[in-house]
Amino acid sequence: MAENKEDDSPPDAEPIDPELETARDDSERSGQEERRTTAELRITTVQQFSGPLPHPDLLKGYNGAFPGCAERVMAMAERQSAHRQQLERIVVEGNCNAQTRGQWFAFILAFVIICGGVYLLAKGRSVEGFAAIIFAVGSLIGVFIYGRTEQRKEREAKSRPLPTTSPRNPSTASHLDSN
Repeated sequence: MAENKEDDSPPDAEPIDPELETARDDSERSGQEERRTTAELRITTVQQFSGPLPHPDLLKGYNGAFPGCAERVMAMAERQSAHRQQLERIVVEGNCNAQTRGQWFAFILAFVIICGGVYLLAKGRSVEGFAAIIFAVGSLIGVFIYGRTEQRKEREAKSRPLPTTSPRNPSTASHLDSN
């Protein structure tokens, strides 16, 4: 092995014992192996897929492992979608019914209070009668204005674009974009 190496020893040096030469070669090899392991390049590829169904490649894999599995997964996703839509329909219908019921109760309450105010006016209690009528009408106007303001805020919030999220580690973002 010593013949293949360049001789970097001074010309007047004594020859090295073959056993020491072997030990030196072994230590150089382990040092080279250490350098090789520290100089490894690690490339990580990240794929992201979002949706109610697995990626088509995964569906193929499922079908390969268990014939007909992809069809079962698709059927499961269809059932889940129908269930979710049914729940949403129930919630929307319930909210509409609750709003309608609330409007009827508000109307009945305001009507009763206004009728009470008119009765008090007819009995000669003008201050109490006018106070009851003004309270009922003022409450209805206040609820109407509050509802319109909240609707406007909600529409403005929905019309704003969603904020974009930046990656957690900027050094991986450029790596992922280059793939």
